[in-house]
Amino acid sequence: MKKYLLIMIAFVLFLTSCEKESEGISKETQFATFTMSGDQYISLVKGGTFTDPGVTAKEGAADLTVAVSGNVNTSVEGVYDIVYSAVNKDGYPGSVTRTVAVLPSAEQAGVDISGTYSYVASAGSSQITKLAPGFYLTTNVYSPASAMPAYILTVDGVNLTVPLSSLSGFGPLKGTGVISPTGALTYKIDVINFGIVGSTRRWQK
Repeated sequence: MKKYLLIMIAFVLFLTSCEKESEGISKETQFATFTMSGDQYISLVKGGTFTDPGVTAKEGAADLTVAVSGNVNTSVEGVYDIVYSAVNKDGYPGSVTRTVAVLPSAEQAGVDISGTYSYVASAGSSQITKLAPGFYLTTNVYSPASAMPAYILTVDGVNLTVPLSSLSGFGPLKGTGVISPTGALTYKIDVINFGIVGSTRRWQK
């Protein structure tokens, strides 16, 4: 009888131990969910005013505190990131980003350089997408062998600025460009970490 009781006690202790381990392993957490007011991509003219539309965050039904980092210098042309972050009750962080472009002047009527461009020297293509007036994202400014996404600013659809950004593993790059009436697109690109300055890259729409 004693032997039977000892076996039963050992079995109960085993089940309790497994239950505790299982609880530790299967613990769930709810990550922050963000709601962004306004557009994710915004452009404005140099000298204008940027008013942040704001972002809220929740963990389930509970509100989370949102920390904001980054700023927009409206007196200097370029692209700026505003990062909104929040941490849930278990200490897990999350974030979303709004990107703002400061243009030299207002976009001219009818300008849109978006589309698919083929690399002239070899097979390969890149896609240019319009994010906001005068503000674009291309999947590649360099070559099919070294894909380097970048932002593009243009208000006239002819003269391009590739503002300083680091959207790929190649690090920061910047440059200029021009598009002809026939859709010939030529970039002059600086890849800063590799000491490349003014590398000519040709694409055709």
